[in-house]
Amino acid sequence: MDEPIERTVFTPRSQAAVPSEVFNAGDVVGQYKIEKVLGAGGMGVVYLAQHIALKKKFAIKVLPAKLAQEASFVSRFKREAEMVARLKDPHVVNVTDFGESQGKLYLVLEYVDGGSLEDWFKLHAAKEKGAPAADVARIMGQILQGLSHAHKAGIIHRDLKPANVLMEKTGEAKISDFGLARVAAEEEYKKAGGTASPFQGDSVSTTGAIVGTIDFMSPEARNMRPSDARSDIYAVGIMTYYLLTGKKPHGLAQAASRLVPGLDPKWDKFMATCLAEDPANRYQTAAAALEALQLISGKPVRKSGPLVPVIAAVLVAVGGFAAWKFLGTSEPAPLVATPIQAVAKSEPAATAPTPAGPIQATPQAPTAPQSRKLALTGLPAGAQVIYRTRTQTANASGRVVIEGPVGTFAIKVRATGYLDWEGEVGLDPEAAEDTVPLELVPPHPVRFTGLPANAKISVNNDTLAVDASGAATFELRPGRLTVTATAPRYKDFAQEVEIQQSTQSVPLAMEKIPPPPEVVVDFGGGVLVKFKWIPPGSFSYGSKTGEPGLQRSDLPSTHAEITAGFYLAEYETTQQQHQALVGRNPSSSRALGDVTRPVEQIAWRDITGGGGSLEKLNALLKQQKLEYVADLPTEIEWEYACRAGTATSFNDGRNFSANDDPGLAGLAHYMRGAGLTAPSPVGKLKANAWGLYDMHGNVAEWTYNAKNPRDVVLRGGHFKVGAVHCRSASRIEVQASGRALDYMGYRLVLRPLEH
Repeated sequence: MDEPIERTVFTPRSQAAVPSEVFNAGDVVGQYKIEKVLGAGGMGVVYLAQHIALKKKFAIKVLPAKLAQEASFVSRFKREAEMVARLKDPHVVNVTDFGESQGKLYLVLEYVDGGSLEDWFKLHAAKEKGAPAADVARIMGQILQGLSHAHKAGIIHRDLKPANVLMEKTGEAKISDFGLARVAAEEEYKKAGGTASPFQGDSVSTTGAIVGTIDFMSPEARNMRPSDARSDIYAVGIMTYYLLTGKKPHGLAQAASRLVPGLDPKWDKFMATCLAEDPANRYQTAAAALEALQLISGKPVRKSGPLVPVIAAVLVAVGGFAAWKFLGTSEPAPLVATPIQAVAKSEPAATAPTPAGPIQATPQAPTAPQSRKLALTGLPAGAQVIYRTRTQTANASGRVVIEGPVGTFAIKVRATGYLDWEGEVGLDPEAAEDTVPLELVPPHPVRFTGLPANAKISVNNDTLAVDASGAATFELRPGRLTVTATAPRYKDFAQEVEIQQSTQSVPLAMEKIPPPPEVVVDFGGGVLVKFKWIPPGSFSYGSKTGEPGLQRSDLPSTHAEITAGFYLAEYETTQQQHQALVGRNPSSSRALGDVTRPVEQIAWRDITGGGGSLEKLNALLKQQKLEYVADLPTEIEWEYACRAGTATSFNDGRNFSANDDPGLAGLAHYMRGAGLTAPSPVGKLKANAWGLYDMHGNVAEWTYNAKNPRDVVLRGGHFKVGAVHCRSASRIEVQASGRALDYMGYRLVLRPLEH
């Protein structure tokens, strides 16, 4: 028997060292606890691990650190892993997860507990010979089924060999390292001096690198030419020959039927087609090779119809003798064909006379049934039932019918939200129906994130309050479910999510209800005050060096972020509004009889002290169940609202030019010529882009000082000063304890309450 099959994926001129262990028993990788090393190779180290919550075994493949440090490799490997993870066939080792732990990339695969096909061969092959042909037909048929599924998905193995086929203890074969080994091999190939990729169909030049395991490589791969699905078919031919004979077909090998007494010569034809030098002469698909193999094993894919009579007729026409040769086979015995009697439109043949008297019927034993149908009921809709090489899906009523030889049925069942089940059904030979004792997957914690801190979230009729970080954790089983959430000032949320066994967190995003463009508050006595929404944003406050009209008290130009929107009264507080709010009118100009003029003679304490405007307004807001807090603006907020998106001296896009600029007459109420004696009624001049009036001139407005919130500043200028003092950046620093003057007024803010 030949030496054991070479297991390396890639062999450069200077052999790389086998990767060392990177995890120890007991280490936790994601949701998996490492138990022991299963093996090591060019693709890294493989560990046996147990899922902490599911208590189920998995294989974890950790990639070599030298490859994990290559950004291009990591990107391509992730894409390849994602593609291979979509393969779902009973004869392909499934990729279930991909992740990173302690800076190391790893793959999670289903754990196959029966060793490799190479291990199986050592146990089942006769000394210096191969394994039983029936077993080889069964295993190679399963491998071809897995290849067919992958090839249809556009994935080629390129390193198919017995070491890369794993065996269940039940005898089922599963192809491993499907499409993944080649990604790492390509990176190694480039490092060894290859100047183009043999994996992507490029022309190739190389400095001696060999990609793959040479004993099982196709001629095109050995010659560094592009490979395709037919290269995998070539590997199937090599594996078949090896399993049947215990040898690898080096050079002009003898036909397997000469080495294995009693082996059907049809095997020779099957392997010769697989091993054709020109890929065009091989089976063109794995499905075609599988069909040919099934004909050898006596289980054709479809009936051949009238083919046999036609062949017989041809044999008669050529004299009743036909024979075919396969390279290296012994001469078969002549095949003599008996002439076939015509049936259609022929006269009945003469028969011997039948003796008179009754004919005695000979009792015949009833024919034993050759097959059996069994209905599996009570399955989850969509459950997959795998019997032999066929997968069936349970319908909406949870029913699947399987058919096979008389006896029990060894099946596998997979269903979302349930543990995989494997066993026999139909133990009662008379039963037409049976059930499968599926167990629900244990629930595991799933954290929903990204919600408002005051939200409530519901999953599967369970409702939780979201914590301060905007998250809530539920114990959930895999499956598709609906998540709903509610929160003040947010639109009601509903979304379907798919929970898998590996799902740890699910990010959600609730949409805020846009604030109304304005809020109206009833101050009593029919006095209504309108507040305009000021959205969050960014701007530059203060004055630039050299700006026209720059004053020593101006703040230097500085970028600012307004992170929270607020509402600002569209007018300076009028005498009528102040009277309705606090019950008095201290204004010097009240004698003029127009209560729509802004209230003045207002000190800081008249607004912020006990019984002042803010205290009275907050009481009204609470009484009217309006979720706002009354306040005064900071001077940065005031300037942001005043500018309304402009960066010029005034909010109509005009820069300061002179104190007597006639163009400002429609925008600001300020001192011109001989001066003014009183503020103007509000709302008579042009509003800014956000609907705010009299932000320039009329009365100076109280705000919090940007340098120190304990200090105060008057903003906007007033009717007693020139235009230069009414600019957006103009400010007057005063003492909070100072006495009220006839140009001091205020404008109110409403801040939304956060829950």
